[in-house]
Amino acid sequence: MRLKKALALACLAFLAGWSHAQNTAAPRECAANAPFLSADALRKTGLESPLFKRYCYTDKSGSYALLLGEKQDRPFPEELLSSAIHAALYKVDSDNMLTRQWAIRDFAGEEAVGVNFRTKLFELTDIDGDGLVDPVLVYRFFEPEGDGHVNVDHFSGRAKIIAFHQGRKASIHAVTGQLDGQRRTTGNSGYFALPKALQRHLVKKMAAMYSARQFGFDNSYGFAPQKEPAGR
Repeated sequence: MRLKKALALACLAFLAGWSHAQNTAAPRECAANAPFLSADALRKTGLESPLFKRYCYTDKSGSYALLLGEKQDRPFPEELLSSAIHAALYKVDSDNMLTRQWAIRDFAGEEAVGVNFRTKLFELTDIDGDGLVDPVLVYRFFEPEGDGHVNVDHFSGRAKIIAFHQGRKASIHAVTGQLDGQRRTTGNSGYFALPKALQRHLVKKMAAMYSARQFGFDNSYGFAPQKEPAGR
């Protein structure tokens, strides 16, 4: 009995440590009183959509702020969605001015009733050990379900994973469905130019999202994205 109790306590301690390690890897929100996020500084950034999240990090190249915007103009009982989203990374200069490094924007389009960022799946870590953070962003497009509702089933809609390595963009576009033939995952040329360590990391991320029922990726090729069709 004592042995079982000791083993149980050891397992709990291990899980607690693992959980803490996972939490420490989560993106860190910027301090609310950060001078580079003052109303005047933000006006100068030209961020197009209403700002709803601010993440900060520092690596060997300097300090950065990732600003996220969502229009949030399409509310549903299940999800608050937007017709458009926008993200931009800024380097924080010594005088607390922001210099834009890159930006992305996307739109719900005609096939979806809305889109939103999945910020709990974001990563702001150095994945390949070069001393530079490799931002990973995830957002999802939703389909209607009728009577003013949106389909939140993980085998419905589309998802995109955007990763940046040394300032270069890589994207993965995933379409899901209830049938195997409806699901596909493709990567752009930027994805296939990533170091193998980053490619493997993103494949593991998709497998983990699939297991957690966060999105129904195509697993025909072990979750590895296929090349986009020519001319897309």
